[in-house]
Amino acid sequence: MRYLRFGRSGIFKVAQSKIEIPKLKIHNMRGVLLVNMGGPVSPEELKKFLSRMFKDPAILPFQKPIRNILSFIISRTRYKKSWEKYQLIGGTPLVSSTAKTALELQHLLGNTFLVKYAFSYSSPDIKRSLEDFKILNISDIVVIPLYPQSSHTTTSSVKADLNHVTDSDSFFHLTVVEEFYSHPGFIAFWIHLISKHLRDHGIKDPTLVFSAHSIPEYHVLHGDTYPTGIINSAALIASKLGYHYEAAFQSGMKRGKWIGPDVREHMKTMVEEGIDNLVLIPISFVHENLETKYDLDYELIPYAKDVLGLTNVTRVQLPEADPLLVGMLADLVRKS
Repeated sequence: MRYLRFGRSGIFKVAQSKIEIPKLKIHNMRGVLLVNMGGPVSPEELKKFLSRMFKDPAILPFQKPIRNILSFIISRTRYKKSWEKYQLIGGTPLVSSTAKTALELQHLLGNTFLVKYAFSYSSPDIKRSLEDFKILNISDIVVIPLYPQSSHTTTSSVKADLNHVTDSDSFFHLTVVEEFYSHPGFIAFWIHLISKHLRDHGIKDPTLVFSAHSIPEYHVLHGDTYPTGIINSAALIASKLGYHYEAAFQSGMKRGKWIGPDVREHMKTMVEEGIDNLVLIPISFVHENLETKYDLDYELIPYAKDVLGLTNVTRVQLPEADPLLVGMLADLVRKS
């Protein structure tokens, strides 16, 4: 694990509003902030979500005026189609899953910590969450972006948002966990989920297909280590299980160059080589989201069955607040 220390029309109802962190003693307490991408719960919120995402220089590496124009156009032309996808999967699962993970982590860490969560592109945002800690006079905070493999597009974006606050406020002392894919707890988390999936479906001798969200090649050319993290993650987990495995990337946009191999094309190659009995593993996520429940379940798996003719292709599901994941997060906090 790597750490960075520095100072200075329908609306889905999500469980977030029902989850309350228990009242705790504030004296000498440390803070913990879990950060994820977030998710919209209404069409109007989806517009704001898309606008904030595409204004982020970590997502669109252009000058601010260009990002502002593009984010305005994208948020107003894509939101209807994107909202249809959210409706198909029953609304964003990521918000309630993150909230429940924070609650379980609070219970595990006890009353010497206060655990909160924030989102990069929806509410509560990072700035508001840090302000809440300050109101309680909690300055020593461990921040865990919930992205196992660090990327310019995710972890670095979170760090930039943190810097926007701390550059003008010396109150905070933050410790950021930059990535955790090599943590034994993360490996155990995936071994448990994959093994359970194989037992539950009676699957023997599968080929494990680790699928990760793609990123623009631009970032890799500028030093992004994300692809290496994905490949290492797959190798660490598959070596413990002893199955053949492949690693590929999903959900890349049509415009520009994105890292590959693309999982669709890679699965096509595997079929041509006579490989069947595939198990998809969304290795770059710790919670279900649009890219798992729609891109994989509604698009990729039907494509594999209906177009490629695969008869045995399944996906490992991500639980809302898995005890092994929560235990790993607690270990990261205690060691920070």
